[in-house]
Amino acid sequence: WVNNIKYFVEKYFHINYSLYCTQIQDHDYICEISDALGRINSTLLDLSIDIWLYISNNLLKLKHIKNEIG
Repeated sequence: WVNNIKYFVEKYFHINYSLYCTQIQDHDYICEISDALGRINSTLLDLSIDIWLYISNNLLKLKHIKNEIG
């Protein structure tokens, strides 16, 4: 009986069957991934702003080598 239900659910509804869950499974992992991406985005944004400020205040400069082009 259980195998028949599992086959029916997975084939016709294209969802994963869980034997011990009678409710809709939570999607906390999506929240965790979204939060991690938001934190990474904030960190990279702050880094780019800091580098821009260092360059504009002449604290970070590019070394010019006489024989190099580009």
